Amino acid sequence: MQEEIFPSWREFNNKFPTKLYVCSNCNELLTDKYTCRKCGWRADGLFQTMGNGYKYTIQSEGLTEEIFKPIELFKKESED
Repeated sequence: MQEEIFPSWREFNNKFPTKLYVCSNCNELLTDKYTCRKCGWRADGLFQTMGNGYKYTIQSEGLTEEIFKPIELFKKESED
């Protein structure tokens, strides 16, 4: 699982401007980074993203979260 640290929300939002995420369980395209409307999987639930998500820290907030993988990371993987 990829992990990153951002100084503030601004940098996070600049890196992931689409605000689209992919469910770790069923690969559904989502606008909610925590809950899949198709299969009901939760990125913040018991099994989280099963290692297929994205973990980030916002330093200004002291916040660390695991979410579904942003679509921008899939675009980058396909270019490599």
